[in-house]
Amino acid sequence: MFKKIISILTLFIFLSSCTSKTETSPANISGLWADVNSGNFKNCYVIIAQDGNKIIMNHYLEFKGIKMVEYGIGEIKDTAVTYDVVVTKAIPGWATKGKHILTLNKQRDTLRGIYEDELGKNGPIVFAKLK
Repeated sequence: MFKKIISILTLFIFLSSCTSKTETSPANISGLWADVNSGNFKNCYVIIAQDGNKIIMNHYLEFKGIKMVEYGIGEIKDTAVTYDVVVTKAIPGWATKGKHILTLNKQRDTLRGIYEDELGKNGPIVFAKLK
């Protein structure tokens, strides 16, 4: 009988370890970031608010002196950050909706990836964490 109880307990422990999930929290990227994509951009700042996996982003930039404001709502999974953006103060000829698809580096100080817009254009985007 004792061996049977030990066998059942061992099986229970084994099954419990196989079915338990180890959930990891995503990196917290809340804070102030600088848009460092190219020299054509000046006074470019991104504020990211993170609540669990949810991301809310506000972005102000000046491209060759023309001001633009956009916000985005999305998520972070591990080091992958994606959010849809809506431009509220547009640069003439640029899209007013799109998506940012970014990856957080190992040092957790750079978000690098691409933007895709409603006009079918895409290109690189890089944000650096400000201390």
